Amino acid sequence: MNSTHVLDLFKLTDKVALVSGGAKGLGTVINEGLLEAGVNTLIFCGRGRHGSVEDEQERLSELFTNAKIIGVQCDVSDESQVQSMVQKIKNNVNQIDILINNAGVTWNAPTIDQTFATWHRVIDTNLTGLFLLTREVSNQLMIPKGGGTIINISSILAFQGVEVGSQIGYTASKAGVLGLTRQLAIEWSKWNIRVNAIAPSFIEGDTMAKVFTNEDSPVRETLIETIPTKRFNTPTDLKAAVCFLASDASSNINGQYLVLDGGLSVK
Repeated sequence: MNSTHVLDLFKLTDKVALVSGGAKGLGTVINEGLLEAGVNTLIFCGRGRHGSVEDEQERLSELFTNAKIIGVQCDVSDESQVQSMVQKIKNNVNQIDILINNAGVTWNAPTIDQTFATWHRVIDTNLTGLFLLTREVSNQLMIPKGGGTIINISSILAFQGVEVGSQIGYTASKAGVLGLTRQLAIEWSKWNIRVNAIAPSFIEGDTMAKVFTNEDSPVRETLIETIPTKRFNTPTDLKAAVCFLASDASSNINGQYLVLDGGLSVK
């Protein structure tokens, strides 16, 4: 009989985590959650526009003085940049226990108005970038070290469309993330690597969803009324989901997706 106290299973003490898209938006929420759960070394990457990587590193360093915070400028859709970043991590830290694939973009326009360039911009970041980073981290740092856990941030739009606006590239890419998650979970379990996904609906404060969630949004209350719990997700909801799937509390959960939507998808 395992004597480990159940609360200890949720701790991420002394773990090393890498968060893509961690310089702004929901990535900063994920950064905080991992550090609050005990992660000792947090590495996050972003494209670095407007000094966001430096600003987030400074912010986290002030909040979590006992942790090592490393911000890296990297566009995950660029294979050479991903390979360079992972090689530097290997040379300097040589450990990644937790990978959170959070980097994502969207382009809101009717499908008939989408261009080849806008389609590719979304797919290259949301799906190809996830594949590139996952492949490099697993090959270079997880498999040689005996395993790890990977969490892919998908979306409720992976399995249902929207009536307001059109995000065809985003929807397709997030559905692809779920397929990739299931396939890798099967392939990589032999290396003790668990791969799961989180599929959230709207999250309060998310800049990508502000047109729906802002207090002055004309559709906010209408959307909330469709959710059984009558509220959007909070940042804490996302933190809790990430830390659960990253921890030993979910050690036998693999190839699954955790839906954060207040029951919307079961109606």
